[in-house]
Amino acid sequence: MPQQHTQWITHTFGGGWATDFGPTYYGSPDGASLRLPWLNDAANVVYEFDGGPRKAPGTNRLNAAVIETSKTVTGIYDYWRLGTGATPAQRRVVHVNDKIYHDGGSGVFSSLTTGLEVGVVPHYSTFNDLLIIASNSTVDVPKSWDQSTFQNLAGSPPRFSFSVKHQGKQWAAGNWAVPYRLYYSVTGNPEDWTSTGSGSIDIDPGDGDRIVGLFSWRDELWVFKGPHKLSIHRIAGATPSSFSRKTFIEGISAANQSCIFPMGDDVGFVSPRGTVHTLKTTSNYGDYVQSYLNYPILSWCRDNMNQSRYQYWQASTDFLRGYSLISFALSGTTNNTRCLMLDWRFLAQGDPYPRWSLWDFGSFATLGYGLDTSNRSRIFAGGYDGYVYRLDQSDRTHNSTSINCNVTTPFLTYGSELATKTISVVSVGLAPKNTNSATFGYTRDSNTEQTTTFTQNAGAILGTFLLGTDTLGGSRFTQRFIDELDGDFRSIQYRLNDNTLASDIEIHNIGAALTPTGYSTEN
Repeated sequence: MPQQHTQWITHTFGGGWATDFGPTYYGSPDGASLRLPWLNDAANVVYEFDGGPRKAPGTNRLNAAVIETSKTVTGIYDYWRLGTGATPAQRRVVHVNDKIYHDGGSGVFSSLTTGLEVGVVPHYSTFNDLLIIASNSTVDVPKSWDQSTFQNLAGSPPRFSFSVKHQGKQWAAGNWAVPYRLYYSVTGNPEDWTSTGSGSIDIDPGDGDRIVGLFSWRDELWVFKGPHKLSIHRIAGATPSSFSRKTFIEGISAANQSCIFPMGDDVGFVSPRGTVHTLKTTSNYGDYVQSYLNYPILSWCRDNMNQSRYQYWQASTDFLRGYSLISFALSGTTNNTRCLMLDWRFLAQGDPYPRWSLWDFGSFATLGYGLDTSNRSRIFAGGYDGYVYRLDQSDRTHNSTSINCNVTTPFLTYGSELATKTISVVSVGLAPKNTNSATFGYTRDSNTEQTTTFTQNAGAILGTFLLGTDTLGGSRFTQRFIDELDGDFRSIQYRLNDNTLASDIEIHNIGAALTPTGYSTEN
C-alpha cells in the first residue's frame, strides 16, 4: 500500500478540445504540476495565452430594426470607397432574400436591388473603389456598385460566381457553363474582359470537378477545384505571356470560396469532407491525416458536420483575437447552428495543433470581417432572422440568452489505474470577472457526477478551507477553494460550467490535494 502522503497538484491547460485522444489521460504529475494535454469538452470558450479557457464573447445586433422578418442574411461585406475625397465612405452590403441592402455604417439598411435568385451564396470583391458582387446563381449576372451607380458589371464579363484581385487584374471563376475555366481581366480594369491583356486558363478540363475557390497569396493565385476528386493549383507570373499553372496537390481542396481564410502568415481552408488544412502544412505534409488541423476532432467533424451542405459553410478570421470561426450545419439539419473556433496562435508556440472549441449559441448563415465603430475590427455574422450580429462583445450573451460555457478534463489516473486515491480539497484558479457563482463538477470512475458551486469573488468561500483568500479580493488572480470531495477513485474527471446570463469566467488552473489510499482490483 502506498504511503498516505498528500500532494498538491496544480493542473494547467496544455491543449484544447480533442474528442479523438480518448477519454482518459494516464500521465503522472511533474512534481507539483500536471499539464492537461487536451479537454474532453470545451464548449463556448476562447483561450488565454497560458492556455486557460474563458467564456466566448457575446453578440449584439448591428441593425435595431429587422431587415426582413424571418429572412436569412446570406452575405455581408464591409465596403469602403475613398474616391477623390479625403474621407473614405463605409457601406455594409448584405444579401437578404432576393435583395441587396446597404447601410451607411449606422446599421440602418436600405435596398440596392431586388429580384435576385433566393438562397444563393454571394461573394464580394473590391477593385479600384468598385464593389464587384457575384453569386453561385445560375441565372444572376455579376453586379457592381460604386456607392452611386448600381448596375450589371459593365463590359462583357463572363457569368462568374466569385472573383479576386491579383497582380493588378480581376480574376474570376464559377461559370456553370464552363466550370473549369479561370478568367482574368485587362490590367487595371475589372470591367474589360475582352481586350488585349485579358484571357482565360482552363484548369484540368474533364476531371469531374469545377473551380470552387480562388485566393491570392505570396504573388501566386491559388485555384481550388472540387467537390469530388479535389485539387489545388498555382498560377504564377505577372503577365499573360508569363502565366503558368502547376498542380499543387490532388485529393485536398476547399469546400467553397467562403471556406478559404487567412490564418496568420498562412491560408486555411475547409474541405467538403469537413477536414481543415493550411497551404503551408499541405505543402509540408501533403494529405497525411495527422497534418489536418482538426486532427484532434476529426471523427467528431466527420460524424456531425452535414457534408451535403458544404456549399453553405462559412469561415472568417478575427485578426485581433488570433482565431478563426467556421460556421456549419449539423448532420440532419440545414441551418448553420454551430461554429468551430480555431485558435491558431498556439501553432506559433510550437503546439502541433491549434486549440479548438465548439460554439453553439448562434445560428450564423454568413460570416464577414469588417470595421465597427471607433475603428474597431471584428467578425460580423448574418442570422436566419433578418439581423446582422456583431461578435466579440464583452457581455457574454446572444439575443439576451446566456452563453453556456462548459470545460471538461479527461479522466485523470495520476499515473496509475490500480492505485486508489482521494482528494480532500480542490481549487479553481481564475481571474475574477464578477461576483457570480459557477459550477464545479467531478466524476469518480463510473459514478454519477457530483457538483457544487463556487463564487468568483475573493470573499467568503465554500466549506471551511479558507487559506486567507479574503485578502485577495479585487486581485487579478485568485484561487477559489472547495472542501472535501467524497469517495475514493482510480480516475477522476473535473468539469467547470458557467451558464449565468451576462457572466464572464476566465479559468487558469485547477488545483487538487491528492492522497493515495491503497491498491484495489475490485470493480
